[in-house]
Amino acid sequence: MSSVWRNGTLVPGDAAPGSFPPGAALFETLAVRQGRVECLADHLARLARGLGHLALPPGPLASGDLDAWRDAFAALGKSDGILRLVAGPGFEELGLRALLPSPPVFSLQNLNTVRDGPEWLPRPKSAPWANSLAAAVELRQSGAGPGVEGVQLDALGRVSEGSRSSLAWVEDGELRLPSDATGRLPGTAQAQLAAVAGLPARPVASPVPTRASAVLLLRSTLPGGGAPVASWHDASGRALWAAADLAPARELLARLADHRAQRAVSLA
Repeated sequence: MSSVWRNGTLVPGDAAPGSFPPGAALFETLAVRQGRVECLADHLARLARGLGHLALPPGPLASGDLDAWRDAFAALGKSDGILRLVAGPGFEELGLRALLPSPPVFSLQNLNTVRDGPEWLPRPKSAPWANSLAAAVELRQSGAGPGVEGVQLDALGRVSEGSRSSLAWVEDGELRLPSDATGRLPGTAQAQLAAVAGLPARPVASPVPTRASAVLLLRSTLPGGGAPVASWHDASGRALWAAADLAPARELLARLADHRAQRAVSLA
């Protein structure tokens, strides 16, 4: 078994997706590349909202103590990878798993796993992540490759989010984001894009945006925080949307990447 940093001590544990220690309530995931993480404060702010709702005091990592983060990262081996911070009653735990290659462009495929309702609003990033895990399992069992992300719709057929990603698109001169009403998690990279896109940002409860001029997949562990989407299909494989040109999405993603790079923190 691998090791995790739990309450300041290296102990046996597992940071694999879907594997959580007993009592886990909330979690955050970040990529570390060349000893640096991007936008750590945004993840900790989302975590703090959840901890406050549950009346759980934050530990040193959740509080943003950089010395504590550097000690934990050093104990875990100081390698590139995905850091996962898990918090629960009386504990916080940081694990590090391998950083897999990132596809430069994605396709989207609607899933049959309906996005469930949130525990409260804004939706927390909560363990054990069962609904999103079920979506990820459905996508894997469909035979989709690493460049395909599954999309969860809500019970009314409106776009909520990907199994591991947030979504945004450009339509009628606006940056449109799934609204809280769809059950989506407020994504950190999604919020960052809205702040730097230079377009009016509007939350919507919408079916698949077949008139979009650009669709973007946002995930904080991807290089730069996201990737362009080339096509979108329904659960049966029928084409719903295709990009005429990836340049508009790439221009927005370049702004996002620059913003995130400026807010990188060294853990080395």
